[in-house]
Amino acid sequence: MTHKKLIVSDIDGTLLRSDKTISEKTQNKIFDLIHQGHLFAIATGRMHSAGRIITKDLDYDGFLISCNGAVVKHLKTGEVIQAIEIPKPLAREVVRICQKHDAYFHLYESDVIHAEKNMNLAQKYAEGMKKLPETFHFKVAFHPDLMPLVDNITIYKIGLWSENPEVFEAVMSEIKEIEGLETCKSLETSFDVMAKGVSKATGIEAIRSYYGIPIEDVLAFGDNENDMDMIQYAGVGVAMSNATEALKAVANYIAMSNDEDGLLHALEDLIG
Repeated sequence: MTHKKLIVSDIDGTLLRSDKTISEKTQNKIFDLIHQGHLFAIATGRMHSAGRIITKDLDYDGFLISCNGAVVKHLKTGEVIQAIEIPKPLAREVVRICQKHDAYFHLYESDVIHAEKNMNLAQKYAEGMKKLPETFHFKVAFHPDLMPLVDNITIYKIGLWSENPEVFEAVMSEIKEIEGLETCKSLETSFDVMAKGVSKATGIEAIRSYYGIPIEDVLAFGDNENDMDMIQYAGVGVAMSNATEALKAVANYIAMSNDEDGLLHALEDLIG
């Protein structure tokens, strides 16, 4: 067999097709590779419990990288090999800026989303949960004011969302000036905040070190700005053809699109 590989995939726009499903061929390919002794992990901006929903269709034995790399937790055993929280003074500062601009934002624990407004992602998850089996349910909590909560919970990521470009830019630029934070855009209307140094790449590094896998045997697949670090970090960084131009520019390999089973074809090409 070729060297044991660590295959890491983003979820939306990469592993999932536009209809939010994983093709049966792609599922089978991933399970075949796991059976051959390769390792597979998902890397997502979602919190652990929200990322776990994907394993309804892809119930693999391994780690999930969540909150853009802040948390790395085994799906079956619950073992945590990385958990990097946002320091509380910095979290308070981010909350203050969001509140000042009346922008929607939410706080991520490992298994709870906290929001002030019942809209956007919090609302989507709260409603989506009704359609999921109970084992995949998690808590979405709404509060009139999140500031008092900051000192009492462990925050791994803060997500900001706004369809108003002026508000979005204003909040983003103020947050970017705070020392000690890592920031990235995950969509045109959403912006993620983590502790300094946290990225999907640091999540992969935690798994790679855990299993003693050489960097050249790491394959990472993504499509968006929050995948940039891991695509540059991996031995083979793969951008989907539907990826941003900036991501394609740093990738070693361009796969077909997520709707054309790009992940499957790239794995066949790169691993066999």
